[in-house]
Amino acid sequence: MIGTNNPRAISELMAAQAMAGCGFRNPIYRALLAGEVATLVELMPGARIPREVLWRDAPTIIVAGDDAGRSHGPGDFPDADRLVKWARRVMIHAMGGEADHYQLAADAARKNGRVLLIETRTAQEVAWEEMARQEIERREKQGAEPLRVLLLRVPDHLPAHPTIPDPQADGVRAHG
Repeated sequence: MIGTNNPRAISELMAAQAMAGCGFRNPIYRALLAGEVATLVELMPGARIPREVLWRDAPTIIVAGDDAGRSHGPGDFPDADRLVKWARRVMIHAMGGEADHYQLAADAARKNGRVLLIETRTAQEVAWEEMARQEIERREKQGAEPLRVLLLRVPDHLPAHPTIPDPQADGVRAHG
């Protein structure tokens, strides 16, 4: 969970992300700073979601970080099932990040309240998609509010996400 509502700390985090080449994630932080999103949780593999987060009725984004270092899909997230059931909107993000993608998540939270943003690799997109499909079917059978899912994926003709940059491509040579 973003452990602060301190605008300065959030701004510093945004600057650090931008310097690290991850500034495309900043729209969700800007929404937090603007008060359009009340809660932003960054959940890493193995971590549990604090229950009180799921009880809130304020716009919330939970980011399941299934693409950092290792990626084993929903099985690495003990609360994955519960999170998909909790969400009104799910974004399965299995491609390189762009600011517009994260703006979509912020807009969805503002309009719909509860957003699960799954950052994953191409290798795991099917597992997450299957989990979302099962929840869609469950809700349909119960006549419950439908779950809306947006899958952002790499086109079939391009390399899988993530791609490992070639150090030679930028004129950088590895020495050793």
